[in-house]
Amino acid sequence: MHSMGADVTRSATSAVRLGSGPRTVLMRADVGAAGHIVQRSDLTSRRIVVDQATLILVEEGRKRIRWSGGQCVAGAGEALSLHAGEVVDISNTPGPSGTYRALWICWCSELLAASSAPRRRPSPGVALHAALGEPFRASFYRAFDGLSDADGLPASIATHRLYEVLLWLGERGFHFPLPAPASLAQQVRRLLSADPSAAWSMERVAHETATSIPTLRRRLAAEGMAFRDLVQDVRMSHALSLLQNTDVPVLHVALAAGYASASRFSARFRARFGYLPTDIRGQNRGRTM
Repeated sequence: MHSMGADVTRSATSAVRLGSGPRTVLMRADVGAAGHIVQRSDLTSRRIVVDQATLILVEEGRKRIRWSGGQCVAGAGEALSLHAGEVVDISNTPGPSGTYRALWICWCSELLAASSAPRRRPSPGVALHAALGEPFRASFYRAFDGLSDADGLPASIATHRLYEVLLWLGERGFHFPLPAPASLAQQVRRLLSADPSAAWSMERVAHETATSIPTLRRRLAAEGMAFRDLVQDVRMSHALSLLQNTDVPVLHVALAAGYASASRFSARFRARFGYLPTDIRGQNRGRTM
């Protein structure tokens, strides 16, 4: 769902929230990331890999998430949490104005591992958080702000704000699990996500992961993944994130995903998700997908 490879530029969070300024994926190394999803068509994205523990606050419309354990639906003012490592189908349905909007924040694995929040019982991989009070939402917005203002706010304060949201979730009986050791496929995903547009080869990835090419191929196959499919999925996930969380033109999204041709990119994107890149922004209204 959240491929965090996009470059971050400074922007006023108030403008990001209101949708009146340029949107971007906000990132702070070793802290977390955040974004503002805007979607103007009722679409379902299948087999989305959740890379980091994430909390999504729906502002307008409805979000439905299906996973192996069931499904959850959140409306405006409600939130959904997702564990890292979950593979989910996500449906975003626009509200009365014709737009779906949501804010999300995620925690880097190092921050979760270092947090001392109590974990009395395991929480579901996807959970609905309804009836959120104003203090909870204010904490969420402060955490979002902290990820946007990298120049004016020390990393320690941004970390504290994200940790505060974890404490609020804990007060509601929810706790993210400690990060599990990354599988080889997860390690490769993180490596590829650092630069999805690069011409990744098995030789380069084997070198970066300190394995041989035969070992890399064999271990990925044991995890049910082929290297080429992994590269394509990382690129398409990155493209989906840019289309939902930024106002970057489709051609620029294609380039960021490693495609010099917008038409070839669109064909690949549709083969992966079942709809065109322009459908996300409502540029092909009336299409039946």
